[in-house]
Formats: sequence, C-alpha cells, structure tokens
Amino acid sequence: MYRISPHAFSPAVTRPLLPRSLSAEGMRCLPIVLALGLLLGPVAVPTHAQRSDSTQLRKFQRANEFLRADRPERALPLLESLYSNAPENAAFYRKLKQAYESLKRYRDALQLVEERIGSPPTVSRLAEKARLQYQKGEGEAADATWDRALALAPNEPQTYRTVYNTLAELRQFRKAIAVLQKGRAALDQPDAFRTELAHLYGLDGQFEAAMQEYVAFLAEAPNRLNYVRSRLRTFVEQGQGIAASIQVLQQTVQENPLNEAYRTLLAWLHTEQDDYAAAFDEYRALDRLGDRQGQILFGFARRAADAQRYGVATRACEAIQEQYPRSGVAPEAQKLRGDLYRRWADQGADSTTAAQDSVRYARARTAYKTFLRENPGHTDYPAALLRLGTLQIDAYRNLDDAQETLSQLVSNHPETAAAEEGQYQRGRIAVLRDSLDRARLLFSRLAANAQSSDLADQAQYELALLHFYQGEFDATAARAASISENPSADVANDAIALKTLLQEARGPDSLDTPLRTFARVRLYERQHAHGRALDSLDALLRRHPRHPLADDARFRRANIHLARHDTSAALAAFRAVPERHPRSPFADRSLFRSASLLEANGRPAAAVETYDRLLSEYPTSLLAGDARSRLRVLRRSQG
Repeated sequence: MYRISPHAFSPAVTRPLLPRSLSAEGMRCLPIVLALGLLLGPVAVPTHAQRSDSTQLRKFQRANEFLRADRPERALPLLESLYSNAPENAAFYRKLKQAYESLKRYRDALQLVEERIGSPPTVSRLAEKARLQYQKGEGEAADATWDRALALAPNEPQTYRTVYNTLAELRQFRKAIAVLQKGRAALDQPDAFRTELAHLYGLDGQFEAAMQEYVAFLAEAPNRLNYVRSRLRTFVEQGQGIAASIQVLQQTVQENPLNEAYRTLLAWLHTEQDDYAAAFDEYRALDRLGDRQGQILFGFARRAADAQRYGVATRACEAIQEQYPRSGVAPEAQKLRGDLYRRWADQGADSTTAAQDSVRYARARTAYKTFLRENPGHTDYPAALLRLGTLQIDAYRNLDDAQETLSQLVSNHPETAAAEEGQYQRGRIAVLRDSLDRARLLFSRLAANAQSSDLADQAQYELALLHFYQGEFDATAARAASISENPSADVANDAIALKTLLQEARGPDSLDTPLRTFARVRLYERQHAHGRALDSLDALLRRHPRHPLADDARFRRANIHLARHDTSAALAAFRAVPERHPRSPFADRSLFRSASLLEANGRPAAAVETYDRLLSEYPTSLLAGDARSRLRVLRRSQG
C-alpha cells in the first residue's frame, strides 16, 4: 500500500505529489485514489483526508478481489457503501453495476443506470439501459429504449455501432443487423458497416450474405484480403458456410475474372474444403494473371504435397514444366515432381496397389534423371543424385546402379551434406549385399567424421545393428546404451528399443539361440530375403512357442507377408497376434493393420468391426485416434 501526500489536494498544490515508484496494483488504483481525494474537497483536514482515502481504497480493493474470485455477494455490501458515499465516482458505479448483474439483480442495476442517464441522455447510457431491460426480461421496453438511443444522433455512425454492440453482446444478431442496415439508409452510405455486417451475417448463419459483404469490401480494399481470411477462419474451422461462400465467390469470379483477391480467397476456401483439384484451377489462373512464371503453382504444389494430395501436386509440377519450361522455378518443379511420385508410391507400399506403385516409382526415376540431365550446374544437383541413388536401392533393389550413382555423388560433390548422406547409403548397400565387414568400415568412418550429428548417431546405431546381426549382444548393448544417453538424437528411441529387446529376450540357453535366430531374421528382412526370414521365424516359433520374442516374431511374419503382397497370409498373421498375445504391445498394431487391409480390399464392414474391436479392447492405444478417424470416414461412406 502506498500513501498519497496529505497535501495532495490542498489548494496550494497544483498536482498530487506521488512516490517515486509505484507497484503495478498501485498504478491501477491511482485514478480511484485521485477521485477519492477530489471528492473530499480542498477544505478537508489533511490527516482525515488521508485516513478516509486509505479506508475507501482498501474497501475497493477487497471488493475487486471478491469479484475476481466470482463472489459478487461478498463484494456487494462494500461497493454499495462506497457508491453511497461517492455516487459520482465512475469506478464505484461500474463495479457496483457489475456486481448487481452477476447476481442477476437487474432491477437494481437499472436503477443505477437511470440515476446516471442525465438530461439530455447519451446514446451509450440508453444502450446500456436497454441491455439491462432485455436481461430483466422486458423485451418491448428494451426495443423502445434502443430506438430512443438511435433517435438521439441518427446522423452519427457511432450511434449505430454503439447500439449494435450491445445487441451483438446479447446474441441478438438479427436485431443488430437491422440496426446497421437502418444506419446505412439514414446515413445514405450503402457501403457503411461492411465488416460488421459480414461478421453478424456469419454469426447468424447467413453465410451467402456474409460473403457478399466481404466481396464488396474486397472490391473497395483488395489489400485487406488477409483480414477477410482471418475473419472467415473461425467459421471455416467449424466447417460452417464453406459451400455457400464458395458458391458466392465462384459467381463473383465469373463476373470479375481478373480480380486476384477473389480468386485467392476462393482457392483458399477450396483447400479448406479439401478440394485441391478445384484450388489448382484457381492457382493456375492466379499464376497466369500475375505473370508469376510458375511460382504460385510451385507453392501450391508444395502445400498439396504437405496435405498428401500427390495427384494434384504432380499435376501442378507438370503444368510448370509445360507452360514455363524456362522459368527459374522449372528445375525445382522437376525435382519436386520426382519427390512427389516417390512419396506417393511409398504411401501405397503396404497396400495391394503394386502396379500403381511401380508406375509412380518409374515416373519418379524419370523426373530425377531428367533434372540431372538438364541442370548439371544446379545447386540441387547433389540432392537429386542422392534421391536417385536411394530410389535405386529402395524401390528397384538395383544395388549396382545405386552404387554408381552414389559414388558419383561422393566423388564429385564431397563437401556437400548430400555426399555425407551418400556415404551412409553406401553403407546400407554393403549391408544389403551381406558385406558386413565393409559396412562396419563405412559406418565407423561416418560415425567419426560426419559433420551432421544426426548422421553420426545414425551411423552409430547401424554399428549397433551390425553387432546384433552377428550375435555380439554385449557390444550391441554397449553401443545402444551410448546412443540412448542423448535423448535428442533421432535414433535414440530405436536404440532404447534395441536395448530393451536385449534385456527381455536373452536366454533361455547360454548361447541365446532364439535371439540369435531372431537377429538373423532382422537381417534377412532388411535384405529382402523374405523366404529365408519366414523359414527362420517358423523355426523359432516351432521350437520356442512361449519365448518372449514370440509376439514380435508373429508380427514380423505378418509384415513380411505384406511386403510380398500376400494379403491373405498377412491378414491371417496379423489376426493371430491379438488372439495368441492379447497383452502384447503388438496386439493393437496388428488389429489396426488388419483393419487397414480389410478397408483396402473393399471390405468396409469387416474393417469397421476390427477398428471397433481395437477401441474396445485397447482404449488407451496410441492408435485409438487414428481408428476413430477411419471409423468416421467408413460410417459416413456407408450412410
């Protein structure tokens, strides 16, 4: 608590003498203290004034604390006492009215307002009175008071804004709309209150009318597009009015085909409705209108890719190649096209669309090769070599071509980040060729010399896996423990999982025979030696059916069948996991994979049943959210 000088309100003093520093609470209360001092008058005895100020300030602070704690009944007697002693004090008046309203004592609140309306009254006081009348249930009286407020200053725009604000606060949107429309007519300004009306129309569900107001607003101020988009975002996020707004904008664009603001807003709404194909047409037109030489299309392609709309994203890249082959963005679009086709194919790698995936991988390879042939000096050339090399490894299993591509990368562009990644990929090739000693050499060099700490950690993890494949479990554990000490490393979780596997799966014999078999399975699986992997898993399960590795082994069998595109065998294997191992961490994953396969194979009813089972038996699963999302889609499609 601070003190005001006893001479602060003396006639000889022209301004209050304040302490050099005030607390934040003191600064907030300063106007109240000054008002209290003024109320005491210049002839008050100084010590009595100081004591009175302090008492009233303490009362006001306590009342405020009660209001903040949602205890208006405790604040009310304090505020009534303060207001009774100083009825002209605006702060006391506002807080007392707030307390009355919180307690729904609207009659008392109205009496307060009536006392302060004055003669002549003001628009704001009358609007306040009308609001309280409405809350008290006196609708007709409230309407009459609002009309009286409007009649006070009908030629002032602020009159209509004041009344509309009180109506909007009460969610009387249609009455608020009528007030603003009346204001337009009275002011003879058809363009007045555009944004206010647009917002009210949206709140009232009149989305076409709202968009018409925004369209007219953008015609006057096309640079306010971001403002309009921000006002629409709330409704868009709630899924309200998008179709009606699009309909209005489409008609507007037809009538004003050269207006970029309209097209930009329409394109945004299309993407919010997940209609990227329609958005593509608008962005293509915008690119042409602005003579942007493919830049707008390129940005759209990236956004569509982020939304996993690869079909329309690749169309955008192809449009750049066709329409702007010499533009600065054309090479990047060519490389992006390769990335998109590859991601699109990878997305379906676990499904039954092997033929489609093959076509997409081929298009990705063609795009990379075209980029490399036509842009030898481009800054993305090393990255494109890396992309082509990894595609040759992962999609085509063509290790000779991949080795040649990656060697070119490492030799010709040694100082680039892509070259470091290329060295890592060459280590992977050595593993796939079963040249484990060479792989150990390559990964050891990379772990020691990599500029990227993430790549060095990845190389360390590969070294741990090499020990694991060869049954050197103590060395595996030591490397895994070293990696997991750095929780920020990208492979830290993988290292922890490997360490946990060793702790749980060693034994029962001193040679760790089941774990050695499982380790070789992991290597066969990585080398795509699926037949050998399945034979080894079958042997492991036959000899050690109750080993801690049994659930993992069955889950891997299912994934290997899926990698071989044997959907029936994969489905049967996935279903076996929760049946035999209901408490396994692989049980919920197996159910989800089963449901996904059923869905992909055109069996939606069975997929729904399996997703429901996952939610029923494993309600805390990390996959529960994804299962619910798929159920919503399936049930909507089934009507």
